[in-house]
Amino acid sequence: MEPNPRDPLMAEVDRGGRAYIRNLALAEVAVLRGQFNVAKVLRALAHAQRVQATAAARLLVHDLNPAEAFRTILAELENPSISGSAAMTISSDPLLRSWVEESIVVRARAQDLARRALARLKGHSDVTETDVAQTLWGCYGCGYVAEDTLPDACPVCSAPATEFAWFGPFYSSTPEHLGQLRPAEILAILVAVPDEVEAVIAGRDEAWLAHTTSREEWSIKEIVGHMLETDLLFARRMRTVLEDPGVPSIDTPVPPWKLHEGHGYEELPVPDLLGRLRQARAGSVNLVRGLRPEDWTRRATIGGSTTTVLDLGTWLANHDRGHLAQIRQLVGLVL
Repeated sequence: MEPNPRDPLMAEVDRGGRAYIRNLALAEVAVLRGQFNVAKVLRALAHAQRVQATAAARLLVHDLNPAEAFRTILAELENPSISGSAAMTISSDPLLRSWVEESIVVRARAQDLARRALARLKGHSDVTETDVAQTLWGCYGCGYVAEDTLPDACPVCSAPATEFAWFGPFYSSTPEHLGQLRPAEILAILVAVPDEVEAVIAGRDEAWLAHTTSREEWSIKEIVGHMLETDLLFARRMRTVLEDPGVPSIDTPVPPWKLHEGHGYEELPVPDLLGRLRQARAGSVNLVRGLRPEDWTRRATIGGSTTTVLDLGTWLANHDRGHLAQIRQLVGLVL
């Protein structure tokens, strides 16, 4: 039998994922034992093994789709961790019993989210806010996921609101540095996107490009308008970061996904819409081209979290790529 080239990748994902969680748990214990440098080494090794496992996983997920992933997640969540004699042992240990009780609630909640997302993907390309709330909050204490509103305290483990992670429809940076790009990659993407958008929509019927199938979905013209407004937001944020000698806040009163509303982009003729996109992009490209190596490390805060110029550039480039993929899907050019 020929060896499966995916097997070593799967083994690395399984091994690295287990090692990452184990090493961090050991690091917590090492600190409580006064072994501070042991904890330092364990955390660094957890990072190394997680990065290696993630790199292997990236090579595997190209063969998957979100629906398959949600089905896998459901199977994992439905498979009980504790059964038989182990359950009897746990029942006599109050700490383990508490963990089991919390786990049951957290897993049921996670199953519900996964089922709703999977149901929506049957016949649709994405999950909408009518299926799962636009904002999700994940408890660091037990893993419980709340929807829409940040709770004052976790309903499962009573962790305070400060112990919840925010999950919105997009991100500028994450602790895992998801999708992080190098400066040259960011510039290349920003330069190429206007031409790519034009190649997809030029010559298409104006009314069709402005059409949307529901209130929750954007038309193609609205998507382009959203990309344009996000570009302008990026430039404003960049100028603030580069001109302020400190660590400025770059929060905005209107979330990025609402900036295009009320501007009538769906009514603009395609040449005008593309012209505005190119004009906005020219400003962003000039800013990025003018950055010195040290500028990429400049910092600001968004929602209380620290972000860098590199994070902002990665955000805009990946944002473009994601919406370009949306447009391709809508016109039937699925890659």
